Formats: sequence, C-alpha cells, structure tokens
Amino acid sequence: MLRVPKVNLGSTRLKVSKLGFGTYDFGVPSLHVSPEEGGQILIEAHGLGVNFWDTSDDYASHPHVASALKSVPRREAVISTKTYARTGGEAEKSMENSLRELGTDYVDVFLLHFVQHDWVQACQKVLKHLATLKDTEIVGAIGLSTHSVAVVREAAGFEELDVIMALCCKASQKTIDKYHDYVPLEDGSMREMVTALKMAHEKGKGVIAIKVLGNAAQPFIKNHQSYIRSVAKLNFVDSMVIGMKNLEQVKKNIKALIIG
Repeated sequence: MLRVPKVNLGSTRLKVSKLGFGTYDFGVPSLHVSPEEGGQILIEAHGLGVNFWDTSDDYASHPHVASALKSVPRREAVISTKTYARTGGEAEKSMENSLRELGTDYVDVFLLHFVQHDWVQACQKVLKHLATLKDTEIVGAIGLSTHSVAVVREAAGFEELDVIMALCCKASQKTIDKYHDYVPLEDGSMREMVTALKMAHEKGKGVIAIKVLGNAAQPFIKNHQSYIRSVAKLNFVDSMVIGMKNLEQVKKNIKALIIG
C-alpha cells in the first residue's frame, strides 16, 4: 500500500506529509459534503499517510476536521488554519474561534490568509502579536499564505514567521498566463516565485505549495501527474496542499506523488 512520506516543515518541529489535504471543497454548499462524510475521508487519508490537513476560518470545513479528530489521535494530525484578520486582536479572536470549531486546544499552523504586497509590511505587526501566543502552546507555528513573489521575498526575512504557503505550479509560464484565473500569480513570474521560495527555505522557513493543479483547470488535470511530481522534486518545498473531495482523488494524487 502506498503511503505518503513525512518531512520536516522548515525549522519547526512539525513533521508533515508531503501531500497535504486541502479541505476547501468540504465547505462548498453545492457539493453537499457533511462533516461526518468529510471527516471519514480525512480519517481514511490519514491511514494512507496524509497527516497534514489545511483549512481556514472562511472555508466552513472546520466541522469536518473536528469530526475526523474524534477518531484520529490529535498528535497524529497536523492542522493548519488561516484567517483574513488584519490586526493582532482580530487574529487572536479568529484563532480562538477556530480552536472552538475544530474541537481542539491547539492548532499546529496558523496563517494570515492571502497576504498581498500592499499589506506585507503591516502584517509583520500581526505576526509579532501571534508569536507571543506560541509561548501559551495554543499555536505551534505562524506564517502567511500569498500569491505574490514580492511578499515571499520580503516575508522570508521576518524573524517571527515560521511558514510560507504560496502559489507554486510547474506549468509553463505561457499556460499560467493563459489560465491566470486558475493560477492567480499576483506579480512576477513562476520562475521568480520558485527562486523566492528557495531563498525562504534556505532561511529556515517552512514552504508549502498551493495551486499545484491550478484550481483544477482542464490542462492541469490532464497533466496532473507531471505537475505534482515536478513540485514534489523541489527540495525546498516541504509539502503541497491540494484540494480533494473524495478518497479516489486522494489515492490518485498519492500515486502521482510517489510513482509519477
């Protein structure tokens, strides 16, 4: 049976599966995935080695993760959630709400969601506030998610930041430009993003790739094996989070990751 390998997430003490489970689809109303159904998928994915589960305070998938945690021992899952909060107080309140919805007393990774270049300097103040919460052990690692090369370059120098989650896709730049709505790179090129992420990892930051399959646009699905494998080969990408909504997709992506 294929099992996903686990790696260190940057300089944190967290060991995450190379493939992370993106839970966005669980919260899409039209897909009708109940918390119990989503939780069972996460439980079965965990059995295949997928211990890294990503959610957000706006995904409506916290209940699905909470359902899975009723069966999976808490220390065996690495939970990442995110917030659009823009002040330290708002972020702390969001974290408290997330902990309650997730049914846990700590979260492993807490990220400021979709940080754009015009806010990157101000977001450092929020990260400084969140860093003080690490001493209370309600959060293990903090960071941000972004689609911006400029943000990755600047945030890599933030001492308080542990993790960067960023768009990283190995499709050609021509394809990325054509399907910009599916791979919404805010600035720069994908080659520049790859270079920036490599630099961040060299500085000890955990690097998580997103949009590896371009939000499931047809050209990306057609070439999903090569795109997953290409990102997996980047030694500075610790994990990739891919949105999945059933066990068939989980197994398909595991096979692409391991076998290619």
